[in-house]
Amino acid sequence: MCQLQDLGFLITILQIGFISAQHLPYVACPGLFRYLEYQNEYIGHLKLVLDNTNAENEVRIELSQPGDRAPPTPGMFNFLEDEDSLYYRLRNEEPINYRIDFPTAGVVPKLTKVSVNGEIVCQSRDFRPPSIKLKLSRILRTSIPLAALPPPQRPDPPQWSRNPQGNFTGDNEEDTPPQRGRPQPPPRNIGVYDEWEPPQRSRPQQTPPPPQMQRPQEVRPAVPLVPPVQSFPYQTIGQLNGVCGREKTIQTPFIHGGNEVARGQLPWMTALFEQVGKDYNFLCGGTLISARTVISAAHCFRFGSRNLPAERTTVSLGRNSLDLFGPGYTSGVSLLLLHQQYNPSVYTDADLALLQLADRPVFDDYIKPICLWNENYLLDLPSGYKSYVAGWGEDENGNRNTRRAKMTDTDIITQTECRGNLSAENAHFITSHTICASNALASGPCSGDSGGGLMLQEQDVWLLRGVVSAGQRKTNRCNLTLPVIYTDVARHMEWLLKSMWF
Repeated sequence: MCQLQDLGFLITILQIGFISAQHLPYVACPGLFRYLEYQNEYIGHLKLVLDNTNAENEVRIELSQPGDRAPPTPGMFNFLEDEDSLYYRLRNEEPINYRIDFPTAGVVPKLTKVSVNGEIVCQSRDFRPPSIKLKLSRILRTSIPLAALPPPQRPDPPQWSRNPQGNFTGDNEEDTPPQRGRPQPPPRNIGVYDEWEPPQRSRPQQTPPPPQMQRPQEVRPAVPLVPPVQSFPYQTIGQLNGVCGREKTIQTPFIHGGNEVARGQLPWMTALFEQVGKDYNFLCGGTLISARTVISAAHCFRFGSRNLPAERTTVSLGRNSLDLFGPGYTSGVSLLLLHQQYNPSVYTDADLALLQLADRPVFDDYIKPICLWNENYLLDLPSGYKSYVAGWGEDENGNRNTRRAKMTDTDIITQTECRGNLSAENAHFITSHTICASNALASGPCSGDSGGGLMLQEQDVWLLRGVVSAGQRKTNRCNLTLPVIYTDVARHMEWLLKSMWF
């Protein structure tokens, strides 16, 4: 909070020196940009609302400077707030403030173009010749959750509807270079900015509603609704140990390399759907850990503008496809419980959600819980330890979802290795409650795979070790050359055992 107040104080100081536009270049988009006088120099102040679902937001600006001599540097384009305030504003869809320092003393360039992720949001004509074009860019990067994007609740608004109308200039624009009588400080050096293409957003795949789907009739109170003990044999972890983590016998040997999962091969895999009207949109993955409990990622339900309640969530079990008409079991969700330490600002630390199934399935070859970690297994896994991950998320061809689940192996890496492979902005998502894994062939989870399990196979018994939480993107693809961050379920066992239902 103090950081936001400091920013407001700085903006107030800058506004004190605001100079009338009659002595400055024409501004095509006054709602986004203005000139300010600060400590006897003019600077530019740009503010933009960025897309908080993008892993990268690139802002490019172009300036026109009168004269025929190019300056040694094009100027400097920086964020006006500190990192904590920056990500607070991004998460809450508040404008990000940028400061533009001009390169040549005594000369004020004209802003001629602003683009965000390739979309032009402001444009104006250059000064008449002789003039020089200056180009600057700035990228805001962050790790992103790997949940499927939420479906639109209404028709898509026009691009950049937050910005004032009339950003493009008309015929009344002035081209006269400004005259400056005030001496300016020497130019500053510009930093180096990366050239990355931003990811593109797409709609999630929709699945028609299944016939006679069972749905909860009302939102249940926040109390586990457990029938009498004698009505069901698996009431404790000890009882589940005799059935959990064992696959159906598969006739065709399976190769872990991104191949399709056969039905019954991972009988604890679940798919989560969001009900939108009469449609059921695939949302995230999950893992069955008892007859009444599915574990998934908290950010699938609460992140940014997403606020998905239990009564609009459906769980598919016993299927290897997203086809709800096929053989399998479908249940509503009577209760949604997020980890009390889940924090969207560092969501990977406790990115866990438990779903209480409205209907209890019967365990068979196709529906069975996975085993949970216990003290008989390693807590600190060495680098290179083999693990596995599966899901229905985005594939290598850019398809939003795969119809059938795919699975691949992935190697555990140490936290030191993980931090060394990520940017400083993204390394803070690695905590004492996370675990990282990477695949040398760049195979692994992508958008839509959030909430799925990071699994270990110990002497033919499968264990749940982590939950898919965050990954990196580059251009319009997941960047699986970089590590994927999982919330480490083994570090949250006390909470899990106290909270799950049987």
